[in-house]
Amino acid sequence: MIYQRVLVPVSGKNSGERASRALRHARTLCSGEIILLHVTEALPKLVGGAAHTELERSDAARGETLLAPLAEALKQDGVACRCIVREGLPADTIVTVGHEEGVDMIVMYTDGRDGLADMLIGSITERVLRNTDIPLLAVRR
Repeated sequence: MIYQRVLVPVSGKNSGERASRALRHARTLCSGEIILLHVTEALPKLVGGAAHTELERSDAARGETLLAPLAEALKQDGVACRCIVREGLPADTIVTVGHEEGVDMIVMYTDGRDGLADMLIGSITERVLRNTDIPLLAVRR
């Protein structure tokens, strides 16, 4: 089955080889557009005014810098792609963006369980899977 629009979340943790592996899978599944998403952490409400705005800009710029080489590689290969940087909780934001963008598939890299915290609360991939009706492909190492 070929999908028209595929969402690939990319974190700082998986921006290198991990993101490349997820993108290889996304490219084989997508006949239209790949959307690269980076989610930044929500800033504490203690920081306000101009400092808050500047920190948001800085986080967004880091996210765009993180996604740029991946987007460039896709574009050089003739793959339509777009980058989105959003602030929020990763799993919730991935699900929200997936629905807003009308994606047909989400492709995420996962290490599996990373330790006690993941065993108690679950990984981001598991939380996305539990909270979306969009098909999800989890790419393991």
